Amino acid sequence: MKIVFAKNIGFCSGVKRAMAIAKDSLKKDPKPVQFLGYLIHNEEVIKSLKEKGGKFVFSQKLVKPGTLITGAHGEVDLSLVKNQRFLSLAKNKHILIKKTTCPLVKNAQNKANLLFKEGYQVIIIGEKNHPETRGIKSYTENRAIVIENENQAKDLPKFKKLGVVSQTTQALDNINRILKILRNKTKKLKWFNTICPKVIIRQKELSQILKEVCGILVIGSPSSSNTNHLIEMVKKSKKPLWWINSLGELKKINPRTRAKLGAGLVQNRSKTSGSGLGDINSLGVVSGTSAPDWEIKKIKNWLKSNENCSRWISK
Repeated sequence: MKIVFAKNIGFCSGVKRAMAIAKDSLKKDPKPVQFLGYLIHNEEVIKSLKEKGGKFVFSQKLVKPGTLITGAHGEVDLSLVKNQRFLSLAKNKHILIKKTTCPLVKNAQNKANLLFKEGYQVIIIGEKNHPETRGIKSYTENRAIVIENENQAKDLPKFKKLGVVSQTTQALDNINRILKILRNKTKKLKWFNTICPKVIIRQKELSQILKEVCGILVIGSPSSSNTNHLIEMVKKSKKPLWWINSLGELKKINPRTRAKLGAGLVQNRSKTSGSGLGDINSLGVVSGTSAPDWEIKKIKNWLKSNENCSRWISK
């Protein structure tokens, strides 16, 4: 079987930075080292951090004296009253706070704040309940409007002026479609391109790989926004799709059938999907930006071994 691995695969620079901060903190900072929510959206990473002694809390009220690490998707604006109270409480409790916000997410937050201060009605193109989107919105005193799709954009009333930013992992084509609608909702529109360049590169690379192979294996978590956008791209292509988050999940795939693949695995069940990995002669392998490098390495090695590849070659 011909296997094409994406050049841009595994952790992005923002995730690598967050992981470096977390690992360093787990080694030398006051214990317990606590994460406020998930550092990144990947179950294998969370498992690894727990094994190293990390604790996960989902409410500021549950934070104990020690160290607190905020997620790479961006903490909410700490100028808000409730968070100022938390900062004071953290100081009194001797809680060391470390931020791992991706610089590109911070840029989106700053751009939203700038538009808000300039009097624009801020529009955030993104997933309403995603922590990154909530964080960006907090920099507008929570007055920004979150738009996920074209229909929501069409339902908006007209505004004097609109300022637009996006969640950094949004699909470019979705943003362009929404911007086209928003331009008819105002006489003045200001848009800051806050998409992560690496996300765009991965989407473009997947488009190219789709032209070269019969099917695609996507590595990443179902909770990862940018991974889900890759999944949607493959689905639109009507080519066979397999979705995993670890080598263990890959090994569960039956190469000869299209039966239910097990927890965490998704397969495109369109009429053109074929029967299974054993029925295609070329496979593209891509990943989301939070797919751990160590799992990528294990998956690559497993796929490259003659013994394992041979079981997937059609007979």
